[in-house]
Amino acid sequence: MVANFRMLRIIERAKYGTINGRCGSDHECVIVIFALGLPVECAVVRQYTCDSYFQSWCQLHNATVHMDTDAQASVFPRVRQLGFIYGSIGNFTHTFNNQLFKAGVLRVFARGTRVTTLTMPSTIEQLYLRDNGLRTVEIDPRARYIVRYLRLQMNKLRSIAHFEHLTQLHELNLCDNLIEDVPLDTFATMPALRQLILCGNHIKTLGTTPTVIQLPALTHLDLGGNFLASLPLERWQLPQLINLSVRDNLLTTLDSGLLVRRFPLLRILDASANALDCHSYHQALQTFVNRSVVHLIDRRMCSVDDAIVLDAEEMRRPNGIKPAAAEGNGPLEVRHLKERIFLQQRTIQQQRMEIEQLRANLTTLMEQFDLVAGPARALDPF
Repeated sequence: MVANFRMLRIIERAKYGTINGRCGSDHECVIVIFALGLPVECAVVRQYTCDSYFQSWCQLHNATVHMDTDAQASVFPRVRQLGFIYGSIGNFTHTFNNQLFKAGVLRVFARGTRVTTLTMPSTIEQLYLRDNGLRTVEIDPRARYIVRYLRLQMNKLRSIAHFEHLTQLHELNLCDNLIEDVPLDTFATMPALRQLILCGNHIKTLGTTPTVIQLPALTHLDLGGNFLASLPLERWQLPQLINLSVRDNLLTTLDSGLLVRRFPLLRILDASANALDCHSYHQALQTFVNRSVVHLIDRRMCSVDDAIVLDAEEMRRPNGIKPAAAEGNGPLEVRHLKERIFLQQRTIQQQRMEIEQLRANLTTLMEQFDLVAGPARALDPF
């Protein structure tokens, strides 16, 4: 009887915002009780901090759920977005997902929360697990998944087995994991996929199947920070691709002509931190200047192609008027001038790339904002 009275007193104090000082006029606190099969006085009590204006998201700090019995005894607030900050969820199981489903949760964040195994939920539209120590993702080939945005960056994944069953994906972010092999066929089942981010892994191969891979909606592909020595461009059919990053790989050759033919809408290319040979370097400069592709390519120890600089200069000069020939030591001065123009052009290209990248990020954020918030216009808790 005494234990029950103490529990009621805790809940009553939380109602008025006196447990940790986070509740008040701007927030509403919701208590979640994890009954661990122990007497009431040993129950673990955790507190949500919820937005009381939009009533659309809540955060749970330092939650501990290690067994299905813990999840079954949990009561989650009825909100669309739920965030777990730190704490530990031993296994994101179907039982855990069912409790979220009962509460109507469609979007789940877990930042810094230990989650070693994820059993992919079939009722969640957006799932963001960042820095969780995640090692395994279990996907049931027989299930029908509705997840559209999946971000599992900064974890310890080594495989993307069965990811092809996530057919409704619009965005997939697996950046900063331990993945070594990525079969391109995995993504061929995702006709709505717009962003594929695989940066910061250990990817050495992109599969060996000769089949042409079609991704009709893909606009952003990031393969930066891997160990790719070649790109199977002839197998990629990406008609809507705008932004491609292959920075910091092991590329020594790059067929820029084939690249612009395979990706006719390409506007941004980051191929920096690759040891491209002089032929690929010169060809890339000529191709991308003529196609107005914003590009980053490290300058090699190769001679500057005057024609490339002149082409870029001619495009900027109105009516194609050429300056008068320099007198005296003309060729050397012209050469130095072209060098300066080249360096200035590179600086401008870098700035344009940064602007375009920020614009793409803003577009993505706005799409997710509209998707999740709806008429309520919720704030993103992360």
